[in-house]
This record gives sequence, structure tokens and C-alpha cells, in this order.
Amino acid sequence: MAERFRLALLCWLLPAALGAQVRAVASFDRAQVEAGDTAVLRVQVAGVQAAPQRVSLGAWLPTVPSDHLRTRSAWRRTGEYWVQTISLLLLDTGRLTLPPVLVHLQVGEPVPTNPVEIAVVAPAVPADIGAMAPLRDIRRHPAAWYDDYWPAALPVLAAGLLALWWWRRRRRARPVPSTAPAPEMPRPSARELALQQLDALAQQKPWTSPEGVLEYYAALSWIVREFLQAQYGFPALEMTTAEIAQTLKRTAAPWADEAQRLLQQADWVKFANAHPKSRAHEHWLDVARRLCSH
Repeated sequence: MAERFRLALLCWLLPAALGAQVRAVASFDRAQVEAGDTAVLRVQVAGVQAAPQRVSLGAWLPTVPSDHLRTRSAWRRTGEYWVQTISLLLLDTGRLTLPPVLVHLQVGEPVPTNPVEIAVVAPAVPADIGAMAPLRDIRRHPAAWYDDYWPAALPVLAAGLLALWWWRRRRRARPVPSTAPAPEMPRPSARELALQQLDALAQQKPWTSPEGVLEYYAALSWIVREFLQAQYGFPALEMTTAEIAQTLKRTAAPWADEAQRLLQQADWVKFANAHPKSRAHEHWLDVARRLCSH
């Protein structure tokens, strides 16, 4: 009898234990956008084998209407988690604090993400706006004598246009001088782009609020993985931290251990609910800067 009771208790507790391992993380690709621009929301889900069904943005409808949803990617597997990106059009200026969204799974209850924040600023105003001439009122002109004769002039105008077309057709075509295309602006390198993103993250300081710590480490991990993928040519965004560490060791990079420790720290915060000390946040930001400077 006792053995049956223990077996039943184990069967009852096992789904709850497995469900507790499922974790969803949401973060924006930028901390600040201009009004009228699109921001990309990245949703990561760990602890499930099958792809989630959908992400419900119903909690955001008072702030982000449904017609502001631009694109929604398919779920893709990147290492130990599923990732979906959603692009949104943001129009209202101010600092938006958006509540958690629900990720509906194939089996079980929906999983909430963390709250996210983003700053929406007004577009920059030209510096010489004060030099613009004032708008003038509409000036109405009196009717002219020729206003009543323009219908009769239409056949004459058509005949003139036909004669001009015939004359141009009989002329010998002149070669059109080719113009050199305008030089393209040089695109920033992977190092420059990563350092710009890290500087923006440092100015925003999302770790100063409890709900921003998770978003900070998710963004930090993403920036470093994007840099490694663009700079060294291996799919870091689709690899686990262990796979990235093995790849870097094969390249004999002297900073491979430091990169592994940074990505492991971010994984512990995102998926193990770790709480680093406050002085550790800027330390890992400095580590990311050193990695992206190589």
C-alpha cells in the first residue's frame, strides 16, 4: 500500500517538476527607438522539446494596437532554446513598460515572460527649422478671359505634341552619357557594431531595476554571439555555450575561457534565475567590450 502511494505521489509531482524547468525570456533588440520606427521583440523559450505554438500579445493591446504588428518569424531552434522574433511599430513617445506576454506551448499551461521596457523618442528636428518661411494664405485670382477658351485650344495642343513626337522620332538618337553610381557608405564592421550596441546598453543601464537584470543579460549574450558569428564565421547564434567554447578553443583564442564564463553567467541568469551581485553587472559589460575589441 505504501509503495503504491509513493508511486502515485511521484507521478503527480513529476509533471510539475518538469514544467518548472520551462522558462521564457523576452527582450527588445534596442533600448531606444524613434517614434514611427520598428522595434524587434525576441522571445526565447527553454526547457521544451517541441516548438511553442504562439506568443500572445494581448496584454500589450492598450499600448501597442494589433495593427502595429508588422512581422512574426517562425520558431527556430538555437541551441537549447526556441527563438521567435516579432517586429512592432511604435508611435507613442515616452518610456514604455510592457507587461509579460504569454507563450502557449504544445502541452501544458502558457508560460509568461518577463516584463520589458523600451524608450520611444521623438524624431530629431532639423537645426534650421526657425529659418523656414511662414506659410502664406491662399490668394485667389480673378477669372481671365482665356478661361472660357481652353477647350478649343486642346486640339491645337494635341497637334503640336504629335508634331513634336514625330520630329523627335526622326532625329538621330543621341547616346546618353552614363553616370557613375554614387559611392556606397561603408558598413560598420562587426567590432564597431558590437561596441556601439554595448555603449547603448551601458547608457541605458537596465540592471538598475530588478526586472531589467534578465533583459540586460539576454541582450549582452546576444551581442557577443552576434559578434562571434560575424567576426569568426561560425553560427554562434545557433550554438550552445558549450559548443561555442569548444569552437573557440580550437582556434587557440587566448580569451576563449573569458568568453565562456560570460556566456555561462548570462545562461544562469536567463534560465536558472540566478541573481548576480550589483557590482558584477558592469564587470561583465567590460568583459564583453574586451571580447568585441579583438
